[in-house]
Amino acid sequence: MSLKSVLKPESSVTVGLAEAAAVYVIYQSALPNHADIRSAHPDNTDIEGARKRAAWKAASILGLVFLITQDLNSFLIGGAALTGIDLMTKHANAVHPATGKMAGPAAPAAGDLDTATPLPDYSDAQPGEDMGF
Repeated sequence: MSLKSVLKPESSVTVGLAEAAAVYVIYQSALPNHADIRSAHPDNTDIEGARKRAAWKAASILGLVFLITQDLNSFLIGGAALTGIDLMTKHANAVHPATGKMAGPAAPAAGDLDTATPLPDYSDAQPGEDMGF
């Protein structure tokens, strides 16, 4: 069996864009937005697990539509959307919020605590006492 496009080019593009929209909706419903992912610590295991589940759901939708339509062009459009959205999510989860750069796993950014100013200890302050605010 050779794989060739069964649908007309206009229909093929329409189905591919519908698949891309489905991939986008799956990722939007399964994960927080990218700004929230970037503000968390890098390599968050909850985000990574949700990303993998979203990728499998999206891939299964693409596979199902491919089995129904037997159209390679629409499958490639949907697959490109899945790849792009998944890479964007992986990158957002790898960025350290303090530096804005990708950090290795469990590698603290250089100088994070070197320049930090410790807060005063107010554990022994009495209620109503002036704390210097």
